[in-house]
Amino acid sequence: MECRNIKGVIFDLDGTLLSTLDDIATASNNVLARLGIEGIRRDLYKVFVGEGTTELFRKILEYRGILDEEKVKLCVKLMKEEYQKVYLDKTKPYEGISDLLDYLQSKGIKMAVLSNKNHEFTQKLILKLLGKWDFVEVLGAKNDEDRKPNPKLAMEISKKMRLRNEEICFIGDSATDIETAKNAGMVSVGVTWGFKTLEEIQKASPDYIFHSPYEMIEFFKKVC
Repeated sequence: MECRNIKGVIFDLDGTLLSTLDDIATASNNVLARLGIEGIRRDLYKVFVGEGTTELFRKILEYRGILDEEKVKLCVKLMKEEYQKVYLDKTKPYEGISDLLDYLQSKGIKMAVLSNKNHEFTQKLILKLLGKWDFVEVLGAKNDEDRKPNPKLAMEISKKMRLRNEEICFIGDSATDIETAKNAGMVSVGVTWGFKTLEEIQKASPDYIFHSPYEMIEFFKKVC
């Protein structure tokens, strides 16, 4: 999709705005330990995250040879307890994110966040770490049906922004985010500083790929 007059931006959270992997891995492995299951390596979390907590634990348990949906549900329940203990330990904005948000806000670009992370933690993280910026909406996953790449919530955000879908950039670090953008008729932007590889992002064929928030600022100077 050609990008000309961008008036709004929807950001993914994990791997896009915030570096959250260490705390996700710690909490998830603590959940597994409570159930007597061996934890997994940090690098595997880069592969498994991005589609919500239920899918995360489904993949982890399958990796450990466990196919048990009741155990998946138990892990999701325990994750709320364990993540609450550590979610701010190492999580922080990526370098350059503050400057990017400053620029967009100074230009009157409407901003929102849409994550497959638990809705409560999505809002907590934005409030604690990115609370100085104005977001039209901050949404996490409330159920599995509405999570990305389902475009439902992205399109609800566009209505709240009072913008046409094609006036919005959807920015994320995964194929799931790029697919969400395409499903919603928005400009799709992949970023390479997050959890997924450049190859994965290229395979999803986004409209644009950026390697740093500063590169993205230069882009927005041309299209906003």
